[in-house]
Amino acid sequence: MKKKLIGLALIVGAVAAATKLTAAKKAEWQGLSESEARQKVEERLPSRVPDEKRAVVADKVVAKMRERGVLQEEAAEHAPNTESETAEQDEVAEPDATTTESEEDQPGA
Repeated sequence: MKKKLIGLALIVGAVAAATKLTAAKKAEWQGLSESEARQKVEERLPSRVPDEKRAVVADKVVAKMRERGVLQEEAAEHAPNTESETAEQDEVAEPDATTTESEEDQPGA
């Protein structure tokens, strides 16, 4: 009886570990853009696989991921990601607005 419980505990532990590993792998691929997923697939393929085959395999994997809704839209990749990029865009738009305000504030202008 004790051996059966220990065996059952080992099986449950193995299943729990496999489930945790699978969830971690899914999270690793979740939200990637198509180009990022394609690059990641090609990196995981052995170097002896020809480039044409790499592209075919990557296309198939990306298509399947797109069907499942795992991939992120490409447009989000081109959005400003850092504060410096956002600040640069703001600086381009602000000089016209600040010049107009300073001209209005000056008396006799």
